[in-house]
Amino acid sequence: MSDHTGYRKKGAMESIYNYLDVTPYWIQPAALERRFVLHSGEHELGQLEFHSAWGSLALAECAQGRWSFKRVGFLNPRVTVRLPDTESDLGLYTPRWTGSQGRLELANGHAYVWQAANFWASQFCWRHPSGDDLVLFSPGSEEQKLSNLFKQQARVTFASAAQNLGDLPLLVLLGWYLMILQYDDAAAAAAATAAAA
Repeated sequence: MSDHTGYRKKGAMESIYNYLDVTPYWIQPAALERRFVLHSGEHELGQLEFHSAWGSLALAECAQGRWSFKRVGFLNPRVTVRLPDTESDLGLYTPRWTGSQGRLELANGHAYVWQAANFWASQFCWRHPSGDDLVLFSPGSEEQKLSNLFKQQARVTFASAAQNLGDLPLLVLLGWYLMILQYDDAAAAAAATAAAA
């Protein structure tokens, strides 16, 4: 069953691992909703939905699992990764002060680096601490439509090093969450600058 955007509705998610040789897209079905769907063609691979219009709590889901993400702290911000409705951290993402790089430490002992992949910090990627690229997020939409200009969307590209990575689904969902936070922060900064002018 498909909705107006062409991909299958929730409940029929496909495994992200089945789509590593194609380019899935994160799309925002409605510009005014903080809900995002990862899809490839008509196949839904994951979802990210914020709890409210202004908060940072979001629920992420794919065929491999469900997590909640939340930014906490003011002077020392970080993002917690938890199972939904629990209080124990499965992981903690800590950004560097520039915001264009950070590190994810997981309870299973694995660690990953998040950093800008180009000079303008419009593309981001997860890297293994050894330096191998894993997942690249680039702005763009599968279909060039005027309505997409007002939506937050991106294509996802997988490096060969990601093929057998057990944490890959989490990285795909958390990476998009971090990009949304960055978009929100940039919009807030622009609004504050405009108001002060």
